[in-house]
Parts: sequence; C-alpha cells; structure tokens
Amino acid sequence: MLTDTAYDQLVMDAQTACSANKCFLGGKAYNLAWMTRHQYQVPPWIVLTTASFEQQLAYCQLTDKVRTLDQLSPAEQRKQCAYLCQQLSASNLAPHLAAKLKHALAELPKGRLAVRSSAADEDSTTLSFAGQLDSYICLEGYPDIAQAVIKVMASGFGERAVRYRQQHQRALSQTTLAVIVQTMVEGECSGVFFTAHPINGSRKHGLISACYGLAEGVVAGTADCDEFTVDLFSEEVKPQIHQKQFQIVYAENSGQGTERLPVAEALQTKPCLSSQQIQRIKQQGFQIARQLGRPQDLEWTFVNDQLYWLQTRPITSLPAPENPIGQRQVWDNSNIQESYCGITLPLTFTFALRAYHTVYQQTFQLLGVSKRKLQALQPALSHMLGLIQGRVYYNINHWYAALQILPGFKTNKSDMERMMGLQDPVDFIEGQPDNWRQRLVRLPDSLHALSRLCWGFMTMDRRVRSFESHFESIYQQVNRAQLHTQSIAELMAQAEWLQRQLLDNWQTPIINDFMVMMTNGRLHRQLQALGIDNAEALQNNLLAGETLASTEPTKHLMKLCDYIRNKPGLARLLSGLANDEVMPAIQYRYPEFYQRCQNYIEAFGDRCMGELKLESTTLRQDPRFLVALLKNYIAHPNLSLSTLGKTERDLRTQAEATVRQQLMLLPLGKYRCHYHRIWKLLKLWRKAVKNRESMRLARTRAIGLIRDIYREVGQQLAFYGVLAEPEDIFYLTVTELEQYMQGTAVQTEWQSLVSTRKAEYSQYQQQDLPHHFQTIGPVYLHNAFKPAATSDCLSTHNNEATSEAQPLNGIGCYPGEVTAPIKKIFSPDDDLDLQGHILCTVRTDPGWAPLFPTAAGILVERGSTLSHSAVVARELGIPAIVNIPGLTQQLETGQWVTMNGTTGSIQLQENPQATKQTDAELSPTSQDTKQRDSKAKDVLEEMSA
Repeated sequence: MLTDTAYDQLVMDAQTACSANKCFLGGKAYNLAWMTRHQYQVPPWIVLTTASFEQQLAYCQLTDKVRTLDQLSPAEQRKQCAYLCQQLSASNLAPHLAAKLKHALAELPKGRLAVRSSAADEDSTTLSFAGQLDSYICLEGYPDIAQAVIKVMASGFGERAVRYRQQHQRALSQTTLAVIVQTMVEGECSGVFFTAHPINGSRKHGLISACYGLAEGVVAGTADCDEFTVDLFSEEVKPQIHQKQFQIVYAENSGQGTERLPVAEALQTKPCLSSQQIQRIKQQGFQIARQLGRPQDLEWTFVNDQLYWLQTRPITSLPAPENPIGQRQVWDNSNIQESYCGITLPLTFTFALRAYHTVYQQTFQLLGVSKRKLQALQPALSHMLGLIQGRVYYNINHWYAALQILPGFKTNKSDMERMMGLQDPVDFIEGQPDNWRQRLVRLPDSLHALSRLCWGFMTMDRRVRSFESHFESIYQQVNRAQLHTQSIAELMAQAEWLQRQLLDNWQTPIINDFMVMMTNGRLHRQLQALGIDNAEALQNNLLAGETLASTEPTKHLMKLCDYIRNKPGLARLLSGLANDEVMPAIQYRYPEFYQRCQNYIEAFGDRCMGELKLESTTLRQDPRFLVALLKNYIAHPNLSLSTLGKTERDLRTQAEATVRQQLMLLPLGKYRCHYHRIWKLLKLWRKAVKNRESMRLARTRAIGLIRDIYREVGQQLAFYGVLAEPEDIFYLTVTELEQYMQGTAVQTEWQSLVSTRKAEYSQYQQQDLPHHFQTIGPVYLHNAFKPAATSDCLSTHNNEATSEAQPLNGIGCYPGEVTAPIKKIFSPDDDLDLQGHILCTVRTDPGWAPLFPTAAGILVERGSTLSHSAVVARELGIPAIVNIPGLTQQLETGQWVTMNGTTGSIQLQENPQATKQTDAELSPTSQDTKQRDSKAKDVLEEMSA
C-alpha cells in the first residue's frame, strides 16, 4: 500500500513526474519522464499515478477483493478479475480524483488527447505488456477522457492482462497501474525504431518502420510501411520501399477517432522518410539506447519536420542472430560416445574433464613441451571435452590445437580422424599459421616433441610393464569392503589420493594411443599404395586373432557356461528363475559355482555398459546382467572356447596371404623393402592395439574404485540428510564436493539443486542430438546443435528412405553376409535375448563385449575400425559394421536386413515369414509365460526339497 503522502500526488504533470518514483508512474510513464528529463522532444502529458488507481479501487470498495486474488485457483482468479473489471468499468471517477484530473487537463494544450495505460511492470526489461491493456486516442473533452481513464484502469483486470500475468507467474494481487493522458500530434510520417534488429537479431543494426500518417498504422499493422535497416555505427542504410496505399489519420468529419484514407498516388512508391530524417531517428534513438544501457523499442512521429518521441521501452525479445559473432567450435562424439554413452551426469563429466586435462598436460610435459607453450595450450587442455544437453563431446578445435605440437600436422590430423571415426572431418583449423617462417620457428620444438614421442614408442614394452605394476600396487591398497567404515573426509581424501597416484602416471596409455593412431594411419597408407582393393577391410582382418583384454570377460563367461552344461540341475535352475532370483538360489544350492561368479565379478565386475560413467550400475551392485548373459550363452550350444578363435585365425592367415601376393607383384628390390616395412609396422600396430585394450581395462578398474568411493560418500550424505538419495551425488560436480569440504561452497542446500538438475537432465533424455555439429559464440546460446546439411537431409527423409529400401552404408569390420531381423538394444534394461538377431545400437564400449557372441551380426551407428565394437567383433569372429549414419533412426526392431561385413552395406529386406508368425516368435505369448512360471515353480520346489 502507498503512504498517506502518496495520495497528495494523484495526478502529476510532466515536470513533476520527472522526479517521481517508478512505483507511482508505472513503466510507460516512467520512460516518458526519463525522455522529458533528458530533453528529448515529447508531446505534453500528465499522469494519473498508481495512487489514483488505488483510490479508485477504494472508492468502488474493491480493495479487499484484489488482495485475496492470490489465494484463489487460476479459474477462480479469472472469475473474480472479470467481476473487478465489470465493477470498475461501470463506475465513475472518485470525486476528488475527478477534480484533480480536470485541473490537470486545463494545463494541457487544446486538442486531441490519448489515454494510455502505464502498469507498474509494463514496458519493463522483462515484460512489455504490449496489447494486453487498453488505450484510447483522439479524445476531446473531460467526459470522454474520464470514461477512457476508467476503462484503462478496468483493463488491468481484463481477460488478456490476467492471462498474461498468470502466464508469466506475476501476482494478481499486486496489479496496479497509472494512466497517461498525452497531447496527440498530427504526424505526417510516423513509426517505430528498434535499436536492435528484430528480424535478424543483430545488435549492431536497427530497424525503422515508417508509414504516412499516425504511428497507429505501424503499431496496429493497418497501414503499409517502408522499412530501413540502419547500421548503428555508420551511415549505411538498406531500404525496403513498399507501395503505401493507405494511411491512418485523425477523423476530421466526426471529430473523434481515426480513419483510413488513401495515400496520394505520387507518394505511394516514394520513401516516406528522407535520408536526413532516417539519420536523425537513428542518432537520437541510438543515443537513448546508449543512455539507458539496453536496446530500445521507440515510437516516433514527424510534425513539420520536427521529430517527436512518443514512447520508449526495452526490447524484451530478439531472435538468434543470423550472423552470430564468436569463435566457431566443432563438436564430435563419434569416438568418445564409446566411453560416455547417452546422458552423462555432472559428477562423471567434471571428473572426466579434469582427468583429460591432467593426463594430457602430464603427457606433453613428458614430450618436452616448454612451459611457455604448455601455458599457451592451457585453454585447449582444460576444455578437451564439452557437455551438450547431457552428452559428452570432443571439442575438435582443442584436439587440433594440441596435435599441432607435433610435426606433420596434416598427416596426424587425418590419422586422428580415422582413429576417432569422424564421419564429418573438419576442413578448417582456426589460428593455424600458413606463413613458412612461423612454421620454421615452431620446427625445433616440434622435432624435439616428436623425438621424445618416438623414444616412448621404442620403450613401450618397458613402459607398459611399469605402468601395470604401478597400477596393481595402487589398486590393491584400496579395500572396498571397508569403505563404509571411513568418514566422508577419509573417503574424499582417498579419492584424491587415487586420482593423484593414477592420473599423474597415465602418460603411457596416452603415448600408446599416439602409437595406435600413427601406426594405424601409416599401415593404411602402405596398403593403399600396394593397390589392394578395400584396404580398410583387409587391415581389419590383419588384426584378427589377437588375444585382447577386452575379450577376456567373454572367454571367462564361456568357461562358466561349460561348467553349467555339466550340471543339469544348475542349468534348469538358471533357465527356470527370473534374473533377480538366480544369484540367491545358486548361493544356497551351488556354492562352488556361486564363488566362481563372485570371482568373475571381482575380476570384471566394473566392465559394464557405460563403464566409465560413475553413475553406471555395475555387476558389483546388480548381477542381473551377468545372469542374462549366461542364459543367452547356454541357449547357444555351439558357443564354446574351442570354436571361438578358429574363424578369426583363418581370416588373419588369408589377409596376410593377400598382402604377400600383392607384394610379389613388385620388383625384387622394392619387394624386400616393402615386405620388411609392412611386417614391422603390422607388428607394432598389433602390439599397440593389444596394449591399448589391456590398459583400458586398467582404466575401467580404476574408475570402478573411484565409483565405489563416491557411492559411499553419497550413502553417507543421504544418511545425514544432505541428499535425499545416495545416487543424488552423481548430480553434483567434483568441484562442488571439494568446496563442501573446504568451506568455499556457494550453495550448500543440495536437495533443491539436485532436484533442479534431475528435471533438466530428464528433459535431455527425450532429445536426440547429432554426433557432429558446430557452434558459434556462447555454446548454449543461439546454437541449435544441428548436424551438417547432409545429415539434415538424411534425418528429414528417414521414412522415405526406409520405404524405398535404400541401403545404409558404414565401415565393414569383419567379413560375412547375414540376413536376419535386427534388435535395437541401448541399455542393460532392454531385452538382451539376441538369438537369431542382429544387434543394432548407437554405440558400444568394452562392457558390451559379453553380449556379442549371441548376435548373428553387429551394426553400430558410431565408431571406427579401432573402436571397441570393431576390435571385439574381429576377435569373436562376428560380422560387424560400424560408423553407419542414421542407423537407429531408420531401422526398427524386427526389420529384416542383409548386412555385408566386407563392403559395409546394409540392405532392407522383406520379412520372409508372415507378420503374425514373426510377432509370435519375437514376443512371448501368454502360454509361454505360463510355461515359464510353471518351470520356475518346479525349480523352487526342487530347491526347497
């Protein structure tokens, strides 16, 4: 409520209003007062303040009904506001208010007047209220003015204004407004000026819309307009001149209101503003915007070449700029999605971001990069990754910046893109110098780094042994079973110690990754130089037969299956119970096998889908995935260790024979040179890939330890009421946890913070982002995260492509042609029974490997020839294709395809069986369910006996 003193200021003239508070004037009148105070030409005006509005409510005995509005439901609010509007509209001005208005009107020049609203939050920086409140123009005489004032006040509770307030969550009980009465000037040309462009979003350009007659023609859209795009920092003007057939002018015959009249024919196609008038509008309008410190929406008119400003208000909305300003960034997750699939929560991302920075900084120090260059690289090393709508992406710009440390950038760039599986290689490199002198200056440092890298390659065997020995010594010092006995301080200290001991000694895996990248690219170029057809497929086959750490879980599972096949009772128990019932049952009936399962979990329990994500549920927390895999394996009697490697060994032998045959076509001298070069390179490549898989298993185990530590921290924070649930810790960042320990946190009420983040990340689950896109300027502002034009086209025409059975294409990783229905699997919660089906998914990581042996074939939307899915498929001898754009959008579970693991093509096929029959085979019937339930009952009865 306003003070008693306020009631003495019911009506103010322009001079008095210049020193009044905004709460008395409302938004529009306050802006008029500002322009008047700064000596811009404004037509004379007065204002009935918000105190007048409250006086009128009190006079009509409506004050209490306004105060109780916020206590009502939205429907009840609208009903009560309709009543308030009706009562106000039917009232007369309070006598003392009417007297003050008459006195003030006498001070205005004779002529037509306009009556406009000025709500307290109207024309603000966030709300414009444009068109929500009533206004009246071309009025003369006190009776018409008084009636218009009442109607404007009543419109504060009108249907449009009420819905606008509800939509923007503004309290209806706080509704208050002032009313402006202003002298109308009969402009020959009028319009609006946006000091930021409302069409293209540019803040360096403005838009002047102008018409003949009154500004109402522009505002209401009832008159034809010219438009002038003006450069705010030069005199450049881009006009759009239209034929202006009509204009809005005062109604001379009736003496009230306006009328629409034709424009003189000679003027219709001419600009309604001269060049000088355009510049005056721009200069004064831009000056107003500069003084107010934000873009403005101004209304103006010319009378006898005198420029008048009728109103100004902040622009509350602008589109995304057509030509954004800022650095162009390229984002790609073709490779990183293997490690951080799908939605990744804040704790994981911030942990990974810090790990990448630490590891690559340590590696470049090892390569002898100077402190000066390393300091210059910090912006890139600190932001190797990005998080876009919950998905992890590589910042390709920063990877290229780091790669420039080494000589031969173009070759290394190509090799890196091949290893990462970039479906859209980047053709630009920001800041890459072309001057040969600059390259010459960098050459000594680049050669020094290259020599250190080559030394790392030469000593790789010793480095790997040292790395593995150090890792095991650190790993064994953490006792998982006793984590619950430690305090939060001890747990956080242990997590920090682990990161320091492991991440600060992670140079060997990174140098080995460089070795994989370079040997892979060099071998590919050597095979191409020999003229071998489909060199990429042949290179894949040359890697077959290697014993890799990523396939060890699969081989151990097969040993468990061999044990089950020799125990008929165990096999019946496994097939007869639900997945979550199996482990308790075998612990009681088959303790020896239960212990074997526990040994498997201890060795490979952290190897799961999404194994590098701290929030992932592993076999240590939920062994149901292990049970599902065992059931799948048992259903394939021919799946055993004895048959696993034969096919791949044969394939490797054939590939090596092909290379020899191609070498035989060379002259003797070249044959010897190329033979030794290729076989030496092949040996290095195979060893590097094998080391990579081994050290990545170590990485998985390390993440498993840190995951368990953070899980225990979450358990304790939930126990003490800091978090609602233990898993909520994954919605916090590493820095937030550290600040909580150090006393530097800016927010310690975490439950509301976590709730907000959960809601945000839940929305991300419903969205689908491309694997590759570009952003300009602030990443999260005005960037749509859309793919390149080719991907747009592919996405737009998914249905058309499917209906016409057009083939999909990718990179063949293991030969073989398979015709079968596909099954899309994205998480451990999906149906994992792949009998007779081709596995179809977006991405995989090593945790998927145990699922592969039961698949007829493997199709993966992302990845490269060196991705885990490709490497494991070769080891297991399963036809596979990776890097298939649009795969999971075009195909659905149950569709039949023919996949060719050599050429990388996928062709849609007609279902060879009747639809009903196929549905019956792919979906269990109620009879199947009854049989399964009966079987489970028999097993349970056998156990109880």
